[in-house]
Amino acid sequence: MKIICYFTLLMIIGCSNNTRKWYPTKTAIYNSSSFQVGDIIVKDKLITDPISWMGHSSVIVDDNIIGDFPKLGEKYYTIDINSWLNEPERRVVVLRYEHFDESFKQKFLENIKLYGKGKYKMSFSKKTPDNFYCSKFVWFLFFKTAQDLGYNLDLDSDGGPIVFPYDFLKSPLLKEVYQN
Repeated sequence: MKIICYFTLLMIIGCSNNTRKWYPTKTAIYNSSSFQVGDIIVKDKLITDPISWMGHSSVIVDDNIIGDFPKLGEKYYTIDINSWLNEPERRVVVLRYEHFDESFKQKFLENIKLYGKGKYKMSFSKKTPDNFYCSKFVWFLFFKTAQDLGYNLDLDSDGGPIVFPYDFLKSPLLKEVYQN
């Protein structure tokens, strides 16, 4: 019973309402040529699938390539954006850090190589450089890249010790990549 209560609380905290516009994955695939390295894609939650109750997030790591920690026990992998978004029942929001310039991109790509290994594991501290899960990996890449460039950056809208995919939706530092 404690586990159910804890999980329900996490779901409520991690999946609160947002004001971003959701798009069908088909629309995102159609507009994927406008996406850039560093763009964050947040998938909505599926009530019928407990694994997706927290939503899911990943980041574009190359032209039309997603870098992802998919689920518990799985390793980090890269996949083309069309395959990753091939879930017609889901919707997505695509977000961009507006200060993602060439120097940030170069350090960001170095950090992907450095931290994009290992298996998906839960962690109760988003600042540790191991035990990644989907949204922690995305958050940590931005946090560490900014730190390496000499400034602080926290894309987690509530600033808590755990970052959920939906926490990116309320970050004032991320702008929507509009889709037509």
